[in-house]
Amino acid sequence: MRVFVTAVTLLALCGCLPPAVEAGQPSAQLGPPRSGDPTDLCSQQMLASAEHQALKSKLPPLEPGSLPSQAQQADPTLATPQEAKLVLSYHQKYVVPCRQEGLIRSSAIGPQVVVILVESFAKSDANYLKLVERKMSWGEYNREVHALRVDTRARLAAAASRQNNPGLEDLAQDARQRQAAMIALENWKRQQQALVQKQRQLNPGDPARLNDCTYPGATVTCTSL
Repeated sequence: MRVFVTAVTLLALCGCLPPAVEAGQPSAQLGPPRSGDPTDLCSQQMLASAEHQALKSKLPPLEPGSLPSQAQQADPTLATPQEAKLVLSYHQKYVVPCRQEGLIRSSAIGPQVVVILVESFAKSDANYLKLVERKMSWGEYNREVHALRVDTRARLAAAASRQNNPGLEDLAQDARQRQAAMIALENWKRQQQALVQKQRQLNPGDPARLNDCTYPGATVTCTSL
């Protein structure tokens, strides 16, 4: 079966952190992205953005291996109207395109990884929506981010272990995982649509798009709607 080739910053933006495993390495390891990697560029753009700078004390850190601080997880305040607008702008300008780039590249690893990543994206988007609708405090949001990062990291580590033991996988399992990936992509699309509607309400002059992704062959194919 295929080996992991993804970069460690791929999911920092969505609330999770995959193991970066170079092709040919015998075991999963965590490490920084290579210089010039598109996911590294995405991370740099996100960190430098006006939205991130304005929300830096509220949003969880993007650095590899990081988790929300105790103070962030204890924050009882709700997002202000201005913060909600900034969160949606940040999601649209940076999260949406960076996820698309990372997912397409990582999908070559196999459907099991696609399922894990896309399910984490959908959960992350659900948390974004609750945050901007003031149904979740900043502290609750950051606790969800913490749990999602830990869970996704563990799932990807388990997937990496199975990648290193190809005898545990077979064609039938691969087909089941591919079907699960397609279902996850459809579920994620529906979750994105709710965020797009909220973006149009709060930031009517800004772009409102989503990742429409399919899995027709060896890799995921995405278009922005």
